[in-house]
Amino acid sequence: MENELIAALKSEDGEQALYKILELFSGYVCTVLRNFSGGSLSAEDTEELCFDVFRQLWFHRENLRCDVGLKPYLSVCAKNAVRNRFRSLNSPAKDAENIDDIEEILPSEFSIERAAELNEMMTELHKAVKTLSAEEQEIFLRYFFYGEKTAAIAHALGINENTARSKLSRARGKLKEFLINRGYDHV
Repeated sequence: MENELIAALKSEDGEQALYKILELFSGYVCTVLRNFSGGSLSAEDTEELCFDVFRQLWFHRENLRCDVGLKPYLSVCAKNAVRNRFRSLNSPAKDAENIDDIEEILPSEFSIERAAELNEMMTELHKAVKTLSAEEQEIFLRYFFYGEKTAAIAHALGINENTARSKLSRARGKLKEFLINRGYDHV
């Protein structure tokens, strides 16, 4: 179903597809926003960020891939929206108006090399996650990308919470080993 929605979103009937996606996934996006923010967002902020996520989906619809699906994309957008909201609330340089102010906005440890390294590591992490079993992938993604608690994950999968924690720990160990074997010794 998600593949059809992505295809429709890219077509001439894109607006209708967007309304359908809003109808189907707005609750999911709000849940990710609440989980990732630790419940610290007001209802108005959650609603505003939810619509920001769907606006991002609309503006970047041509970049969507059918093989990835909507939930991972919406989840990442929601997490980024929360991060950006918290950053904007805590940023001393919120109103930088010209390029000379860029150094005040960027973290002092920012570098192009570090950004490229992180991008490469994320590609490797994606490969590593693909090596996990389907259940390990689900637990890992729900915990780290969707911000769900282990109790909620265990309940959704019909397993004991300690089992979910053990599988999460083992998955993290496998991913760490995978990345270390590829030269990421600072994982």
